[in-house]
Amino acid sequence: MSDQLYLSGKKVNNELPLRSLFYGEGVFETFRYNSGPPVHFDKHLKRLNEGTDLLQLKMPDESYIKDLIDQAVGDSGIADLYIKLCVLSEGSNPFYESSQGSQVLILAMEYPKPKDSIKAGVCSFTKNSSSPILKIKSFNYLENIIARREALSKGYDEVLFLNEKGNITEGGAGNIFWYKTGTLYTPSVDCGLLPGTTREILLDIKDKLGIEIEEGGFSLEGLLSSEFAFFTNSLMGSVPITQINNQMIPLNNPVYTMIQKELLQELGWI
Repeated sequence: MSDQLYLSGKKVNNELPLRSLFYGEGVFETFRYNSGPPVHFDKHLKRLNEGTDLLQLKMPDESYIKDLIDQAVGDSGIADLYIKLCVLSEGSNPFYESSQGSQVLILAMEYPKPKDSIKAGVCSFTKNSSSPILKIKSFNYLENIIARREALSKGYDEVLFLNEKGNITEGGAGNIFWYKTGTLYTPSVDCGLLPGTTREILLDIKDKLGIEIEEGGFSLEGLLSSEFAFFTNSLMGSVPITQINNQMIPLNNPVYTMIQKELLQELGWI
């Protein structure tokens, strides 16, 4: 007997990507499409490929993905877009069985202007640095959802995660950097975080910036005494952090202004 599927009491064909719906088995990328694909679109495809490899999903052809994005962009009629590119899992319903195929889902919507600055609250629960899914952009996003809602309920814009060792990891939707005595600091991947594409770009251009960037395991104290701090992701580029919990973080630092300008140029946004 075949599996019977009902949605709100109505029987439907088994055509939905049930493995993604039931188990969060899928990966995605989000980026800004500003009159053209991201300058570093290859970094998004690379990370998508790493995610499908870990979950043993079939990675769609690059040309197919690009065609679907072009179609969605063309149909939208909008020049500056938020794009969410998803690879969904297909296959049998038992969770322990392997995926047998994949589908591609594209969301195209008008690009939302990012905030000028962000207040962040430290999350009440920690991230497990040994979790394999932290290093890919998977559909398992419930921790981030719960944490962001917690932060919003306390009057913050964003959440800041620590791991089980008390080290800083990342924000709810971005990586974090802070500057102190001539060095830019950011948590290492071993702390348990998603290695963002914009984070990677910033690391790549450190010589151009003329700033030393140190990756490692860092406690909250160093961040709270920093000269400036900011979040990065592929939708907002970088946004300064003005407050973490009740601690104010300095703003309007000329070094940050230089970093932000160089990063926007590298992204092709100016």
